Amino acid sequence: MSRKALLASTALLASLTLGMAGAQTYTGPKVTLTYLHGFTGPDRPVMESLVKKFNDANPNIQVRAQAQPWGTTWQQLPSLVASGRAPDVVVINEDQITAFIARGAVSPLTAAEMKAAGIDKSRFFGPLFQTADYKGQSYGLPISSVAYAMFYNKDLMKKVGLDPNKPPRNRAEFLAAAQKCTVDKSGKNSTEAGFDPKNLDTWGVSLYNNWVGARAAYAAILQNGGAMVDKDQNAAFNSPQAVSAVQFLVDLVQKHRVARPNSTEEAELAAFSQGKVCFFPSGQWYLDRFEQQKMNFGVTFMPRIGGTARDAAWGGSSHVTLPKQRAGYDANKRRAALAFMAWLSQPAQNLTWTSTGSLPTQAAVAKNAQFAKAPISGIFDRLDSVYATSGYPWVGQVMGPFDQAWEAAYLGKKTVAQALNDGVREANKQIEQARKNFK
Repeated sequence: MSRKALLASTALLASLTLGMAGAQTYTGPKVTLTYLHGFTGPDRPVMESLVKKFNDANPNIQVRAQAQPWGTTWQQLPSLVASGRAPDVVVINEDQITAFIARGAVSPLTAAEMKAAGIDKSRFFGPLFQTADYKGQSYGLPISSVAYAMFYNKDLMKKVGLDPNKPPRNRAEFLAAAQKCTVDKSGKNSTEAGFDPKNLDTWGVSLYNNWVGARAAYAAILQNGGAMVDKDQNAAFNSPQAVSAVQFLVDLVQKHRVARPNSTEEAELAAFSQGKVCFFPSGQWYLDRFEQQKMNFGVTFMPRIGGTARDAAWGGSSHVTLPKQRAGYDANKRRAALAFMAWLSQPAQNLTWTSTGSLPTQAAVAKNAQFAKAPISGIFDRLDSVYATSGYPWVGQVMGPFDQAWEAAYLGKKTVAQALNDGVREANKQIEQARKNFK
């Protein structure tokens, strides 16, 4: 990052945070807050440095952070809340947060509280912030985000006559590009006479059978105006929109023959790394790997392969929340906790957190000069179209059967309609049982 860019970035973030500083100042008596999170890997030192920075700047609030595996937190949190020993602040991920809210383990953030703390939800990408919303109330602030993106090999695109600086954005463009990139040993692509699909040199696109592969189908359904659940929160991923969207993906394998059948994420990752696949849809977490390999690649938002209703991609996220506390809980602690949450979600802190591989949680950070030449910035123009699997308490009961349905359709074990219908039936059986555990 150049000195000029650094100064510009610093000035921008300073201006963004200056106006919020007064509202976020806690003036009550000294309090100590317990902060539970699951950042236990290389991201842990970054979080610890942020906590130290906050403590140094706020002598009347001391945050004591505890890192432990996410699964441990999911097991412990209900009993901690029930016994009145809940931490003051806890980080909860997108696939768990609605379930904890529905169980009454997380307290809502009122509009008055957020205003007093200087929290403006309009600063955040809308669907990302709404991940922690439930029944018209907000329950958390996003501090970390990942997304399903599409990596592409610029050299392969150029080799087949495609513009490597203009990745496909819709279904027609994507199919045409994938067909051109699917080339046999004799140099013929999948649209040419004499093409030999059993003797390929390069493939157009990677699809595979695990939960990550299923997130391409998830995005396609949302792009086509479909949804995972209906208004009553029953599974509904077998709608006509869903069947049409998933059918297009299956056709890439079975009809157009531009994606390898019966493959795994590991095999497709290796193939893309070796220059044998043009388009590799997957999590943005592979960015470091491809950069270290010095590949000539780009990153773009998921094209509208499902339909034209909207841009959409799957995303994961982590949100700081306030667990439900025992009767008589110190109101000063809650105000201090809100001040800490507000500070942690500010642009300056979010920019620091992106060094862990997280995406920006708000447009102001996405516009920072340090991302100007970063490959990942190829998805920044549509970060407000990243949708997490949340909003209903039984995410696992919906997504587990959906992932199995995708695998059955992708492998050709069932038709798309049969696979999705079977998946919905199984999901709703599980939801019927799960309803007993939620309010």
